[in-house]
Amino acid sequence: MKRAMLWMLTWIVVWVVGAGVGWAQTSSSSRNLKIGFIDSLGVLYGTQEGQQEIARVEQFMQDRQKEYDSRVEELGKQQQQFQAQQRTLNPQTQAEMQRKLENEERELRRFQEDIQVEMNTRRDDLLGKVGEKIQGIINEYAQKQNFGAIFLRSEAQVYVAPSLDFTQEIIRLYNERNPVSEENSASTDAPQP
Repeated sequence: MKRAMLWMLTWIVVWVVGAGVGWAQTSSSSRNLKIGFIDSLGVLYGTQEGQQEIARVEQFMQDRQKEYDSRVEELGKQQQQFQAQQRTLNPQTQAEMQRKLENEERELRRFQEDIQVEMNTRRDDLLGKVGEKIQGIINEYAQKQNFGAIFLRSEAQVYVAPSLDFTQEIIRLYNERNPVSEENSASTDAPQP
């Protein structure tokens, strides 16, 4: 999940950087352009809204995992019961129970697939919602601060001077422009049905 979120946010930030570079190329003051770096996951996990939305997605996953585990446990009990009674059952009842178990296994697989689809949808919604706002803030910040390019921090960079990392500044601007109300924050902490 985190890898997919990183990939999506990286794609969004690369798109933003491309827009910023395009803007920089048309700027008349291109001689004084700066470069900077941003940690895309740091921005997502550092913003209050990002933290709130991630907590909601994680709560959803925890709830569904509990439900899945419960269903797996119930299926296991039914399979054990079938194994224990199998030799004493008549062929018709045995076939009926076998079909029932197969149907339950199929439903469990569907449930798991549905969870994955819902998880992907929620992740994409989160990245789209927060990503658009981040994009706007980065574009505006880059223009105001005369950046020629803002790159994503990655493991490929052995060292980036702290003065070139603007992650915290983007987080600060994001939180200023997109405050999270206490009401929404409190509802995130409470377990959801």
